[in-house]
Amino acid sequence: MNDFENKANFYLGLNSVRSTFIQLEEWYGKVESENKILWEVILERGNEVIWEKLFNELTDEYNDSAAIVIRKIGELLEHNKYSLAMLGLNHLLIIPNNEESLEFVGFSISPILDLMFLINISDLDEMDRVLIDIMVWMKKASRSKLRDNVHEYLSDNHVKLNQLIADTNSPDLILAYLYALLAFDCYSTMRDMMEYLLDKEWPFLDAKLQEEQFAHFLWVTFYLSLDDVLLETSKLSGRFIEQAQLPEIILYKKYNAAKINREHDNQILEDIFALMSQSLIFEEQEKAKLWEEVIRFLQTRIEASPTLELQTNIKKANHIWQIKNKTDHCPHCSQIKLVKEQVLVDGFKKHSDQAQKQVVFELLICERCERVYTYDSLNKELNRALEPCRCKVKLDPLDYPPKEAASKLMKSISKKVVITPTVPTTNGYFVWPSTEANESQGQSDREGNFREETDLHRLGYRITGLNRSQRWDVLMRKALPKLTLKEIVYTIARNVRLRKSQADGKTKFAYAIAEWEHDLKRLKQEYYKSNFTWPQY
Repeated sequence: MNDFENKANFYLGLNSVRSTFIQLEEWYGKVESENKILWEVILERGNEVIWEKLFNELTDEYNDSAAIVIRKIGELLEHNKYSLAMLGLNHLLIIPNNEESLEFVGFSISPILDLMFLINISDLDEMDRVLIDIMVWMKKASRSKLRDNVHEYLSDNHVKLNQLIADTNSPDLILAYLYALLAFDCYSTMRDMMEYLLDKEWPFLDAKLQEEQFAHFLWVTFYLSLDDVLLETSKLSGRFIEQAQLPEIILYKKYNAAKINREHDNQILEDIFALMSQSLIFEEQEKAKLWEEVIRFLQTRIEASPTLELQTNIKKANHIWQIKNKTDHCPHCSQIKLVKEQVLVDGFKKHSDQAQKQVVFELLICERCERVYTYDSLNKELNRALEPCRCKVKLDPLDYPPKEAASKLMKSISKKVVITPTVPTTNGYFVWPSTEANESQGQSDREGNFREETDLHRLGYRITGLNRSQRWDVLMRKALPKLTLKEIVYTIARNVRLRKSQADGKTKFAYAIAEWEHDLKRLKQEYYKSNFTWPQY
């Protein structure tokens, strides 16, 4: 083949490649265009069912699902699709987040809520419904990893939000907002809001309240010590006090009468307790906060009257056992399915065996052995209801075997298993490093500033957040297979010297120094030899 033919073949091949790239570019443009069109159609025509499926798929298919969901929420809000955006917000509460994505979601909450509260819907009833949905979402967020972010938003924007919600004159929306504030313990903001309503807006609200709505406002103002103002200001809704039908309003009347008249006989106390048990309009966490004074009143009277036994069908949870999430059968009665039931739970303050608080809370019951169970997530909600106290919970021995048993099992396994480092590392003889250092007047930089991200730290070795067993596991399973013993001990010893050399460092960093020196001592005892060879363990 001559040069001319070679050149012709070369250009033929080059043109073929160019043609392929042009075709690929056209295909990509077409697909991208079709995707954009598809999203535009979904954005314009998609209903709640479609978007719910989309959010589910986005979560399942993408590692950065939180970022994608947030982007779609933003697009929906730009097109005034508030109800659909709420689906995305609800999804953010259940997406498993690592530390990085959780931080990103947290930063996104404020601008998303800003857009939500810029709601522009001509149908005022629909607008109220969407705003109520936002308040309900905030309450859910109070029990999620986003609690701090939403709390910060409420604190930073309470003046604007108070005015926005008050101007609607919607009792249901105002109550939803007040309960959202209650979930975050925003007492001052709640009081500011309620004082403004009673001073400026109450005549408008008073004329439209239903009995259940009035009961809510009654107990919210009781919690805020504004119930006297409410009763004095209520010209029309005040009739609900005189003609009380709801157990919550009857409870208010009976409790106040008992407190004012100092009536402490057993029957009155039993009546109060029975009315509390009959209440259906409050959530458990709300009862614990709104009725804290009533509960304290009952406890005081019961303690003063040892013969008093409140007749109630609510079981007292004397012992609560924690089981693993998703366990739906009693570990001790394997064929018996657990049922949800309201029980009385005592709350205790630290280092005290005397119950300081009591709430009615829904837990899991085995109807055969009558054990009371909780999950870790459920336990967190229970402790929030008991704040500032905590409940006493024991780990169920079948779901959580005692450490001794687990330790014996691990020892028996470890005898049979030999773990070999994945990356063999040779080690020559070296002098064991010293941890002694003289204290300086300022921070010593004789050895250079401590680099937080050493190779050892990058592998997970650190003092903060790890106990001795966990650190040793990092050293054995991660550090030793990749670093030499010399690198490890010199890094740790250097950390000790740097801390000791700082002004008052031995005192300020006493804990860290002690832990580092403990690890060094153990490494030396188990692995340091003048003719060091890699350990098989």
